[in-house]
Amino acid sequence: MHALAETLTALAAKDDIFQDGARVISQGGVPNPMAAFLKAVDETMLERKLTFVTGKATINVIAAGRRLRGIAAASPAAGDISHLAGKTIAREEPDLIDDAYALLSETIGNASRLAVHSLPPDPFGKGGERGVSAAGLAALWKIDMHEAPLAPMERFLRTNSDGINALLHLTAGNVNTTQGDVSALQDVWDNQVTAFIEAQNKLPDQDDGPQLICLDGALEDGSAAAIAIAGDDVALLVYAPDHLGTLHSTWQSIFA
Repeated sequence: MHALAETLTALAAKDDIFQDGARVISQGGVPNPMAAFLKAVDETMLERKLTFVTGKATINVIAAGRRLRGIAAASPAAGDISHLAGKTIAREEPDLIDDAYALLSETIGNASRLAVHSLPPDPFGKGGERGVSAAGLAALWKIDMHEAPLAPMERFLRTNSDGINALLHLTAGNVNTTQGDVSALQDVWDNQVTAFIEAQNKLPDQDDGPQLICLDGALEDGSAAAIAIAGDDVALLVYAPDHLGTLHSTWQSIFA
């Protein structure tokens, strides 16, 4: 019952991030892409085809009852997988389990971003072949499915890393993370942020919850910049202008 409650809680979470109709389950290596893969399988009760996408690579698997039944297809194929595609994996077939791990590790093990589509299942194997549970595969493959989740601000920044050119992230005034050339952002922090936050707090009906404010051409060189505030976390960032929509959508997904 505890495992079922955990799964239902995960499914009910409101901070999932969707891009191009797919749910982003790993970003910047967090959580571990293989752990994210197994969690997606573990969340699947009714039989579904799960399509995992990273870059140009796609893997289709069939999952049901929190179990991986098998791999349906991979594109582009990592070598000859004819012996694996369409076959139900089972503990009695350790070679198939090892081959599935090798394929998944090579294709998604180092993914910078991993997303999944949940689709109606295709015919696969025989009806009585159940596959192997996600928890069982985690034990066999030595994968930790329960690593600590990222804090919301860290998740927001990690999710948008592709569109951030420079970053200064502080927690309670102490530098947490930097990326790229932060000289302009450091100047903003030193000379403008405190006055900005104080002015914001004095506005009538000011919401003291998390805020994301994006300004096109805010810096002297014309770069677009943003300030993100969530409790003691403040992030100043220079972002690619074409990433503005993604910044707002992911912020709403995580903090709304």
